[in-house]
Amino acid sequence: MIFASALFANVYFFSQLLWHSYNQQNNNFWLNLLGQYAKVAGGTTANPTTSYVPSGGLVYFVTAPRNLLQVMGSPGQALGYLGILVVFCVVFSLTWLEVGGLGPSTVAQQLVDAGMQIPGYRRSGKAVESILKRYIPAVTVIGGIIVGLVAGVTDFFGVYGSGMGILLSVGIIYQYYETLMQERAAEMYPAFRRIFGE
Repeated sequence: MIFASALFANVYFFSQLLWHSYNQQNNNFWLNLLGQYAKVAGGTTANPTTSYVPSGGLVYFVTAPRNLLQVMGSPGQALGYLGILVVFCVVFSLTWLEVGGLGPSTVAQQLVDAGMQIPGYRRSGKAVESILKRYIPAVTVIGGIIVGLVAGVTDFFGVYGSGMGILLSVGIIYQYYETLMQERAAEMYPAFRRIFGE
């Protein structure tokens, strides 16, 4: 989710930069594919302000509608944003699976090194890996989809701190809980210390 949000922020930044420099009339076809902006007047009569909001191109679809009225007003933008966000969350979660050392082969080797085995299978890394290959990629894809949907839908409701902020908060709290439970299990069952790498 963090990588997807950073990518969306970069698309917004560079499209706005190019638009201000070369395409303020929205007449360049190639730059319009990246992003088009519309001028929106705001503020008060004593202090008028002008802002630019995405009105087309890729940047329009990587910018989340911030409330339900905007979602109902432009459902194409909402569905486009949600679809792109989910796809990028799945891609980045699969990438993180391999980069972070959480792939089936790595986990299988860790389990074999810890002395664990699956009943009915020989005690080898290949047997454990073949079973883990059925589950780990599928769970990773489902997890990426769920994270993307949660973050996108919370952006639609205009929650405080955005969907990414909520996911980070929950992730950090869960990580502390997991660490405490590992320590408690290691104290109660000393054999688990080999599994936890202590």
